[in-house]
Amino acid sequence: MLSDLPRVSSARAADIVDVGYEGFRSYLKRGLLGRVGMLPGFHRACSDTHDDPAPRSGWMTFGFADLCLMRIAKQLMDAGFSFNSANGIVSQHAIWTRMAYDEAPVERFLLVWPPYGDHIIFDPTDLQQLPKRLAEAGAQGAFTLINLGDVERHVAKQLAVSAASTSLQ
Repeated sequence: MLSDLPRVSSARAADIVDVGYEGFRSYLKRGLLGRVGMLPGFHRACSDTHDDPAPRSGWMTFGFADLCLMRIAKQLMDAGFSFNSANGIVSQHAIWTRMAYDEAPVERFLLVWPPYGDHIIFDPTDLQQLPKRLAEAGAQGAFTLINLGDVERHVAKQLAVSAASTSLQ
């Protein structure tokens, strides 16, 4: 299962996501991924509740699903979407759940179109609808299509390389 791959340090995670270390830390401090995939905080009865909006800023290691989502966010920002738009997409539980529970890379696609980062996830059972949606998105102007299976394969390969280099030491 992909979630069984090793966790990696912040420096290695930055390499996998394809951003510099300082940029990676900056994204985390700005709240990249929010609280997706995390349990809500526990609070005493009748007390103020506040869950940190950037809980990953203090993390030292990152796993498969987080790295996939971070790489997707990077690809969206490279395509011209703002940090907030990209983060709004990857911070959703629906995408995290798919990545966290895949046993192997799955050919699914993320279709995103401006200006607000509207998006649709096409699972393998939905792929027959993709050409129609591409035509609709194309009629509105530009769109971005990301093969999430390619993202999973890239992250899995990089994590396997990390595991192999760790075991050689």
